[in-house]
Amino acid sequence: MKQHARVVIIGGGVLGAGLLYFLTKEGWNDIVLVEKGELTSGSTWHAAGLIPHFIGGLSMAKVHQEAPDLYRTLEAETGQATGWHGCGAIRLGLTDDEVDWFHYVKGILDTVGSECHLISPAEILKLHPLLVVDDVKMGFYTPNDGHTDPASATNAMAAGARQGGAAIYRHTRVTGTRLLENGEWEVTTDKGTIVCEHVVNAAGSFAKQIGEWVGLDLPIVNMEHHYLVTENLAEVEALDREPPVVRDPKASCYY
Repeated sequence: MKQHARVVIIGGGVLGAGLLYFLTKEGWNDIVLVEKGELTSGSTWHAAGLIPHFIGGLSMAKVHQEAPDLYRTLEAETGQATGWHGCGAIRLGLTDDEVDWFHYVKGILDTVGSECHLISPAEILKLHPLLVVDDVKMGFYTPNDGHTDPASATNAMAAGARQGGAAIYRHTRVTGTRLLENGEWEVTTDKGTIVCEHVVNAAGSFAKQIGEWVGLDLPIVNMEHHYLVTENLAEVEALDREPPVVRDPKASCYY
């Protein structure tokens, strides 16, 4: 294990691995990621992996615009599949307030150049003929949306980071951090100590506990969600293309 690094990232989920990858792209190669288990073994592995463009803020709209290109090209760069499916997405608007929100978001996406369309219930059915749209006023269609496999995408970014010179230590538990008098940080693990310039807390479900080590009360709460796994559906298999991801506010779900 290295004894000194420029950055130590705590947590081997998609955010930790993603930051490691992008830092190497900026020329930072003296960097380390420490993960107490396997990569993605926290909350990343069971995430849906949706890659949307719909967002109500200009800065994040620019970030969302970059994501599909990343997952499309990452496999060719690293040799690790990402499970990218560019199927598009439809968000259903059931109320006048939601329709107004759609117009607002469209203005933001038009500003950054992300393709999007306000579509009628009839147009929704052309894209996804299995939906029931009797109570739908409008759809927000983003054709460049898609979904990826979170575990595969994380491992692809980890592979790219390693190619860029970064180190990843799995099965290595961080047990504490300490600010030194010279401004550097001492990161203690069960396999040794690393001194670094910067520490990044990317620990996901455990981020709150790590924040407490330095006196921070991070407003993070772990929440339980439900998801359904079905057998293959003949109606879906009969379609000539993968249907778009649908976000349904009435059911508060996506599928």
